[in-house]
Amino acid sequence: MNQISHSLQSETIIDWLLAQNKPWVTLNTYLDLLDRPVDSPEVRAAYKSLRHDEQVATILDEAQVWPQATRLKKAYDPKDTLWKLAILADFGLKRDDELIQAVAQKVLDLLAGDPHPPGFLHGGFDHTRGWDERPYICISHVMTYALARFGYLDDPRVQAAYDCLESWQTHDGGWHPNEKNRPGGVQENEPSCPFGTVNILRAISANPALRDSPIAERAVENVLTLWQRRAEPYRPVGFGMGTTFNKLQYPFVQHQLLKTVDTLSNFPSALQDERFVEMVTAVTAKQSPDGTFTTEGINKPYAGFDFGQKKQPSAWITFLVVRTQHRLGS
Repeated sequence: MNQISHSLQSETIIDWLLAQNKPWVTLNTYLDLLDRPVDSPEVRAAYKSLRHDEQVATILDEAQVWPQATRLKKAYDPKDTLWKLAILADFGLKRDDELIQAVAQKVLDLLAGDPHPPGFLHGGFDHTRGWDERPYICISHVMTYALARFGYLDDPRVQAAYDCLESWQTHDGGWHPNEKNRPGGVQENEPSCPFGTVNILRAISANPALRDSPIAERAVENVLTLWQRRAEPYRPVGFGMGTTFNKLQYPFVQHQLLKTVDTLSNFPSALQDERFVEMVTAVTAKQSPDGTFTTEGINKPYAGFDFGQKKQPSAWITFLVVRTQHRLGS
């Protein structure tokens, strides 16, 4: 662990991050690596740059079409408006932005008309079938994550969403998209979905009151157990931790290593677990001699971003890894 945390202490890599002139990197470096107050001049300037960045503005404009007009063929397509909301939340946009307010209201209005239990955030995100045919909890709580990060954690409708995900946690600490697999269902003893469990853990990470809760600890244990069993022919709901999983990739759409360690790094129970240290070590092994990291898996819709190409080191990928190292070292 000391070797991992030591790589963070290099002022050179932080200077490099700030020199890349990527406002999403600059803002989060100030906040999460340098611990600058949110009202400091550096943070305010970086946030202003983020709000006016052309690439960010394009994603924000695209997110205004909610739900999107054309149903996609799979639930985890990076072109989906759902994942664009998550990107904007990762970058650090807040509800003081008028366009964030607009799309958040559309999501919350959709929630108000949800035929499922209050807070389910159903919305029909099972793109393999139809907009409103069944709940898909593995996907829908990506919205919970985004809304909480935007600053809507105090909204009763978002709190209801958290109540929902707590009630659906399965016997093994994870979550499953099928209603039959919920507690009390006829298939409640089947393994939960690793992809969905990490998505829901991200929503839990956006709620500070839940990070050290039993629900978080059980879910963290679920993910770490899958890592521990990665060499076995153990693929719950078809998801394992093999070659595809091990790629450094952003946005955090697919089931993959960087998404998982970034998520787990928010939870005290993970930071104290040697299995998590193993995961971070596996990521750190991908570091270039100069301390940077390069994207290993590309989502083509984001080719214009630093994390959308493989030829040069990615400032955002590097930041995400260094932040995880920072949390572990702290």
